[in-house]
Amino acid sequence: MEFLGLVSGTALVLGAILMVVGVALATLTVMGIALTLLFFRTRQIIIPSVTLFILTLLEAPIRYLLWVFGVEEDIVSRMVIEIRNILYRDRFERTPYDQRAMFIPQCLRSPSCPAPLTPEGIRCLNCGKCGIGGIKEEAESLGYQVFISPGSSLVKRMVKKYRPKAVLGVGCPMEVKEGTAKMASYGLPVQGVLLERDGCVDTRIEVTRLLEKVKSAYIGHKHYKIEEDQESMAKALRISSLWGENKPSHVEVLSARKSADRVKW
Repeated sequence: MEFLGLVSGTALVLGAILMVVGVALATLTVMGIALTLLFFRTRQIIIPSVTLFILTLLEAPIRYLLWVFGVEEDIVSRMVIEIRNILYRDRFERTPYDQRAMFIPQCLRSPSCPAPLTPEGIRCLNCGKCGIGGIKEEAESLGYQVFISPGSSLVKRMVKKYRPKAVLGVGCPMEVKEGTAKMASYGLPVQGVLLERDGCVDTRIEVTRLLEKVKSAYIGHKHYKIEEDQESMAKALRISSLWGENKPSHVEVLSARKSADRVKW
């Protein structure tokens, strides 16, 4: 009888613990959904470190419930990237340019790109068929190491080989989310920039936003803003034109960016 009583008591304790854990997880899931919807509508992030913990812990159920409610699943990845950009921004901006590495996805290349594949990624020939050459040239002039990556395995190999002190990554939401998480696990300040049009071939990037990240630095107690740098704005628009598409003026670009920041994704 004593044994049965002990088993019964243990079962009650375990049941109570499981109930508390279940309620806690359900509560955190609801909080995660609420925070994600807030970001979806306003781009506001409340307590970034706590929000990142919730989204990392409960990403799968949050994604599923958002899908049930008709919300694009990528919003979770976008939110995680934005949070890491916020958390690591100051450390990234205080890292000298010549201690940074940037990884650009090969999908930004022209379908007729003649650049060869090497052990360190695609070797850009700056042929002018896309804007990668201009982006690479601008970043390298500051001191960056720039890699055109055919896959995530190259990113890890180059980081281990060259030991940069900060990393800037470009790609689609899932790739950038996973890449920034990996770099953060290495203790590196990381920033992510999402493709404007993703896919596996002939993608696009908002060059203005990318160059702002490339040149980002904490100078004179303020953050770098590309709209205050007319020379870089002109370079960004010139590089964008290499993709052969009609691009708006820099005033229109900045206006569109500000509008996008005020509305939902």
